[in-house]
Amino acid sequence: MKVPLTTGLVGAGGVNQSFLARLPALLGSLGPVKGSSLRVSRRIANGFKAGAGVDGYFAFRDCGLIWIAVPESMVSTVCADMSRAVPLRGKMVVVCDVLCDSFIASPLQAEGARVATLNCIPDTAEKAFVAEGHRDVLAELRKLLARDCRQLIELHAVSKPLYLSGVFLARHMLFPWICGATESLRAAGFTRDQATSAVQAMGGRALRAYAKAGTKAWNRVEAKRLHREILRDLDAIRFTGPSVAPLYTNQLERLLAGDSTGNKSVRRPAQRETHVIAKVVPV
Repeated sequence: MKVPLTTGLVGAGGVNQSFLARLPALLGSLGPVKGSSLRVSRRIANGFKAGAGVDGYFAFRDCGLIWIAVPESMVSTVCADMSRAVPLRGKMVVVCDVLCDSFIASPLQAEGARVATLNCIPDTAEKAFVAEGHRDVLAELRKLLARDCRQLIELHAVSKPLYLSGVFLARHMLFPWICGATESLRAAGFTRDQATSAVQAMGGRALRAYAKAGTKAWNRVEAKRLHREILRDLDAIRFTGPSVAPLYTNQLERLLAGDSTGNKSVRRPAQRETHVIAKVVPV
């Protein structure tokens, strides 16, 4: 039976409230814990009820797997300090909850560390995660998360910005449309409960149809007919629902003239070795 890797953790910025505190497979092998000071290190370890607080990176020399869970602005400093104090060749490093790709830990990669980033997918009750980076680290993460009945989705090389784009569109860009649909129904005479129930039912049906048939589920003919009727009465909409009208005019003509997304299909990044350092600009 393979012996679990000795695990170290560098933490800051409320790490005790992160998903790491609820991963028994991690906590069971946790050794040294490094914070901004020995007092903070001990506080983090006490909060996790695992590991032991240390005051220097030297304690990570025997760790095969190192977790970094600090604010993104601190990652470069942590990596630089660690690379000066710890022999890193062959070690696996996981950088948690950052928007950047694994290039953010390039000082560690330059010293021979294998690096990946790990993010919890929002609104999944910490049951699903995405990761990108070195294939060996991804394999270790998959095994570790599986022990806690979590799912890991491996991102294609240099495609983390596409993941972030999907999260942004789903969590934030949908809101104006949901709000516009609900407020339109309320202005037409629906109660709030009636409006939200109707929008939830229609939105859920659209999502289920997409899951089943993809973009083919979009009824272009019906959408164009409805849109023509809306445009005919747009002055009335501007008068009774001024916040709703821009939703019809902003890029909607392009949507109806093109495909159901208004864009060409998103092309997957070319496959390449995921341990190659590739700097991309996150969305």
